[in-house]
Amino acid sequence: MDGEFACPECGQTVQVRGTSPGRQVRCSFCGRLIEVPFLPRVDGEWKRARFTRPRWVPWAWAALAIVLMGIIGTAGVQVLIRGERAAKVRAVERLIESSKSHEDDGRLDLALVDLDSALEVAPSTGTPLADPESLRLHRGDLARRDLQDVVTKLAEDPGSSKPVGAWLNVVARVGADRDLTSLRKEIEARFFEVLRAWIGETERQALHETVPDAAFQSCVEGGDLAIHLPQPDQDAARNRFHAIASSLVERFGVVIEAEPGEFVLGTPAGYEKVFEPPAVEALRNKGYLPPPKSTRWRELWSRAPYRFSYRILERHEAAYLGTQNRTSRIEAKLSLRERGREIWTTAPNAHTRVPVPNMASYLAGRLALSQNRGDEAERVLYDDAFCQIIQRFQHGLLSLPACRARDANEASGAS
Repeated sequence: MDGEFACPECGQTVQVRGTSPGRQVRCSFCGRLIEVPFLPRVDGEWKRARFTRPRWVPWAWAALAIVLMGIIGTAGVQVLIRGERAAKVRAVERLIESSKSHEDDGRLDLALVDLDSALEVAPSTGTPLADPESLRLHRGDLARRDLQDVVTKLAEDPGSSKPVGAWLNVVARVGADRDLTSLRKEIEARFFEVLRAWIGETERQALHETVPDAAFQSCVEGGDLAIHLPQPDQDAARNRFHAIASSLVERFGVVIEAEPGEFVLGTPAGYEKVFEPPAVEALRNKGYLPPPKSTRWRELWSRAPYRFSYRILERHEAAYLGTQNRTSRIEAKLSLRERGREIWTTAPNAHTRVPVPNMASYLAGRLALSQNRGDEAERVLYDDAFCQIIQRFQHGLLSLPACRARDANEASGAS
C-alpha cells in the first residue's frame, strides 16, 4: 500500500510505497524502527495539525505601532507649537522695545510700524499682553503725532516739485486708520488748500510762459492736479486750463502731415518713423506747438494755423557699375504753411553713391560678378540712398523759420 503517517517518536512524516501494514520501516529523521499502521483510503492530503499563531496578532501589533506613532507625532507637534509661540512672544517683546526706542529718537514713523507689528502678532501667541488697552491708546496717540509731522513737512516743503502722491497717501491713510478718523476733515481741507495753491501757480506759469510747449505742459500738469479737487472746483479748473491750451494751439499749433508719395522699396510707415521725431523736435525749437503723443486735447489741433508736410518720391535710376542692379533716387519735398499760405519749403534729395562706400568686400564682389538683377542687391543700393535722405532731411529742418507768433509773444512778455 502507498501512503504516509506520522512517526510516533518525532512526529516526522513517513512515506511508504508498496509496504503492507505490520511491516517495519525506519524513520528518516530519528532513525527508529516503526511499524506501518493500517492506512485508510481518504481523499485529499492529510497533515498533522501543528501550532500556528492567531491571525489577529499582526493586526494588533500594527494597531499598537500606529497608536504609538500618533502619540509621538502629537507630542512633537505640541513641542513645535509651544516653541513657535514662545518665539512669537519674544518677537512681540522686542518689537515693543524697538518702538519705544524709535519714539525716544524722534522716529515716530518707525515706532508706529513696530508697534503695529507687535499688536498684529500678539493674538497668535496665545499669551495676553500685559496692558493691551494702554498699548492701543498709545498707538492712537503715536499715529496722530506721526501724521501731524508728515503734514507739517509736506506743507513746509520748499522744493519745486509738487508731492501730490505723498498728499494722496496721507488722505488715504486718514480714511483707512480708525485712530485718525477724527482728523479726516482737517487733513482733506489742508490738502485742497495746498492743491489750489499749486493749481494757481501752474496757471500763472501757463499764462506767462513764452515757450509754447512749456506753457502747454503746464496746462497738462494743471489738468492732472485739478482731478483731485471736489467736482465743482475740478470742472472750473480744468475748463480754465483747456481754454489756455486752446489759445496756445490757435496761435502756435502745427500739424505734421505726410502727403501721398511714390515708393519703390520704402513705405509710408518707414518714413513716418524716421522723419516725424526730428520734425517734432525742430518745430518745437522754432517755437511751434506740435500735438502731444497722448490723446488729451488732440482735437484742439483741428484749429492749428500751421501745417508741416512732407512728400516722398522714390525711383530707380541707372545700373550700378554695369550690372543689372539699379541704383535708387529719393526726393523729399518739405513744406510749411500758415493758414494755407506756404511760408517755407525745401527739397532735399539723395541717390545711391557709386561705388557705395564702406560696402563689405564679399558683397561688393557679388555685385560686380552678378549677371542678373537681385532683390537683395537692390535693397543694399536703396539703403545707401535712404540713409543719406535721413541726414539731408534733418539738415533741411535747420532752415525752418521761427514762429512769428512766438516772436510776438516774447516781445510782449519782455515789455
